[in-house]
Amino acid sequence: MPLSPSRFASRALILLLCAILVTIPPIRSVQAFSIGDEQKAGEQIQATIHQEFALLDDPDINQYVSRLGREILSVAGPQYFDYRFYVINDRDFNAFAAPSGLVFVNSGLIEAMENENELVGVLSHEIGHVVRRHIADRIEKGTKIGIGTAVLILAGIALGGGNLSEAVITGAMATGASMNLKFSRENEEEADRQAFSWMVQMGRDPNDILSMLNKMRRIAILKTGKIPSYLLTHPAPEQRIDYIQDLLQSAETQQTANIADNFRFARIRYRIMVNTKDSTTLLPILLKKAAGTDDEAKMARYGLALIYQQDGNFAKSRQYFQELLAGYPNQAILKTDLGLGYIREGKPAEALKLFSAAHVADPDDAYTIFQLARTLEDTGQTGAAIELYQRMLNLTPTFAGLNFSLSRALTTTGHADQGYYFNGVANWLEGNLAAARYHLQKAIDTLPVNDPLSEKSRDLLTKIKQLEKL
Repeated sequence: MPLSPSRFASRALILLLCAILVTIPPIRSVQAFSIGDEQKAGEQIQATIHQEFALLDDPDINQYVSRLGREILSVAGPQYFDYRFYVINDRDFNAFAAPSGLVFVNSGLIEAMENENELVGVLSHEIGHVVRRHIADRIEKGTKIGIGTAVLILAGIALGGGNLSEAVITGAMATGASMNLKFSRENEEEADRQAFSWMVQMGRDPNDILSMLNKMRRIAILKTGKIPSYLLTHPAPEQRIDYIQDLLQSAETQQTANIADNFRFARIRYRIMVNTKDSTTLLPILLKKAAGTDDEAKMARYGLALIYQQDGNFAKSRQYFQELLAGYPNQAILKTDLGLGYIREGKPAEALKLFSAAHVADPDDAYTIFQLARTLEDTGQTGAAIELYQRMLNLTPTFAGLNFSLSRALTTTGHADQGYYFNGVANWLEGNLAAARYHLQKAIDTLPVNDPLSEKSRDLLTKIKQLEKL
């Protein structure tokens, strides 16, 4: 949706103020931007993520992308940083990495992909930039660059290359900074070769790196007059296709690459589409796609099931979900999707049966755990809900909604002191530092001194105060 002039101005002002707040002394030598500096930059960006970007803060989407990221990291080896993966609600074709292992993917990029391996190729490439410290190198080579300026330029790039993006980047450069965050040709080749190697090690088909680059080239050609955001930081795809083709010709292991199970990817892709697009526009497109008999037609019917569920046509939605369950009997996550329709219809008992069955089939699925926990809480089984919420903390560490839910449930059961801590964490994740400080201080004031949550509250409060001083 286009930004109104007032929205444009306020958003640009927020970005500028945030950059000023997080600015640290300029970097003056090419050796100055250390691992520690990059970690600080990541914490500063982490603190403003929810303010600057329209994130899809959904446990289903978050866990899926994070699982792919962790699969890549499992072959990448030990890392300096604790990686975090985010999906931005933006139709533009864009993905980028920020300091200290923050990786962003736009919803528009995921919608443009045809299979999971293409997405893994993009994530691998961005992780490659972090591992090789290309972002730090770009910042180090700037003249009189503070981290705040770097954050501002990264935010401008992420906003999509439109008027607001140009205003933000221009404002950053007007501060006297001389900086180029566009990766060099050497950077790109190094990240591509690293991604190619990881794809082979994971048993994934590296040909999909080439298909993604060809797709990017077509998008670049179609968007005449407007540079795609991806090309603001990445050189043109033509420069990369040749050496990927050479790698494919010389790779002995490509014959053993596994064919990815595309159900997970297609399901998440359609969930993103339904959550980010107008249903009246999307409905006729999906009806046309659903007319076939192949897997794409089946997943289009999944999208229709979601739309009908949102619109309150529960009978039609259930019909599609039942057909999908018959076609994909081992995909228990469809029971969770079906159960949400019963929640919307006001039938929690039916929903609980489906959520419980899905949880038994996949105990580590955060989306199912969250829906089951919320329903248990709503039906008076708050103790059981708290156990499930707590179990989710390691599965979706950046999901603010989980911490809000846990805070509410703890307060309801007479544990307001613990609830203050999780409320503070939730506000920290959303970038609301004032509210985070308030609730963390309340946790410190009310929890026993030797309580582990009291220590965590003090540590996080100290970090917030340090960030606010920069």
